[in-house]
Amino acid sequence: MAIYHLSAKVIGRKTGRSAVAAAAYRSAGRMRDERQGIEHDYRRKGGVVHAEILAPDNAPEWMRDRDRLWNAVEAVERRKDAQLAREIEVALPRELSREARRELVRGFVEREFVGRGMIADLAIHEGRARDGREQPHAHVMLTLRELTGEGFGKKERGWNAPERLQGWRESWAREANQALERAGRSERIDHRTLEAQREEARGRADRERGAGRPELALVYDRDAVSFDREPEPKIGPAATALERRGIETERGTAFRAAAERNVERRDRGWRQLELRLELMERGRAFVAAARERLDGLWSRAECAMERIRGRREVERSGEDERERDLRARRDSILGRTGPERDVDLDREAADPECERARRDAILGRTRPGREQPEPEVERFRKDAGEGKERDRDRRDAILGRKKDMRERSPGRDRDRER
Repeated sequence: MAIYHLSAKVIGRKTGRSAVAAAAYRSAGRMRDERQGIEHDYRRKGGVVHAEILAPDNAPEWMRDRDRLWNAVEAVERRKDAQLAREIEVALPRELSREARRELVRGFVEREFVGRGMIADLAIHEGRARDGREQPHAHVMLTLRELTGEGFGKKERGWNAPERLQGWRESWAREANQALERAGRSERIDHRTLEAQREEARGRADRERGAGRPELALVYDRDAVSFDREPEPKIGPAATALERRGIETERGTAFRAAAERNVERRDRGWRQLELRLELMERGRAFVAAARERLDGLWSRAECAMERIRGRREVERSGEDERERDLRARRDSILGRTGPERDVDLDREAADPECERARRDAILGRTRPGREQPEPEVERFRKDAGEGKERDRDRRDAILGRKKDMRERSPGRDRDRER
């Protein structure tokens, strides 16, 4: 994967360093330090694939010569703790070709450094990373003084501002990502700290889970685990050479301790992520089982409702049939048939007099000017009168009364009966 790295440091005499020696090492060349009278020869150094001087248009031609440039820098600085040059080190994307990497870093150096008036000594190295793959990176040595005619003027303090370094970091990430996109690569780099990237990944994961997209949230969870590590300290070339010979160094020990802590944090993060994934799968299985059970219960409920609706329909049809039978019996008693029945029912419902006439006919009551009761009613009244006469005769026989006596004193008999 593409790795972001951009560091800035100052090469100064305070730490016993020389600008000439640093330029000779980074370009894998031979240079003589005129101030100290020392020759530095690094032509046997391997891994340097490109080296050149990039200077502004107003720079004199002699400043494009590496020996003359850095000896002039050493000569103009008089203090024993003087700052001689600034070095920018960047990691180049291994996903790009060698030519694409060179064009990327050259464009970055020209825009951010040469365009501001600095002279840049660019060297591209291709070393080997701990995973055995190539580790392309670039060293850029920058002058600290402004150009005045044929020489150097005062030091430009504005180039030392912290916000300037932050701008360079952002610009490198942006231009490297653009180069990766042009090459059709999906890898990207980020200039922010690991903590900031981790918090952003966790926030995105939480938002995706809240939106009901657990699969996408899992992707951001993986990113958060990969960012959950501490920066590993740089060993440096001297300590690396000693470590290769089997000699433990302080930097090597610190690096190994940081690497072990990162492995523990990574394993712990992956275990937590696997546990979360397992819980997610169990939750899905539970929801699927519950949904299947609810579907079965719903089907059973629908079948029960259908049976209830069927019984209700049967009951309603039975009630309608009984209602029709009662209506037919009533119409038969009242002598109503066919359409006349409906007309009579409507007339009775609208006219109270019809209702009274029907009641009088049933009870056998007559009124002046009213029609005579129906034959069935007359027969019912006659049968009722004959039954009462038979009851009276039976009672007189029991009491020993004769019929002529009852006829002579009907009033007294009625009083006795009361």
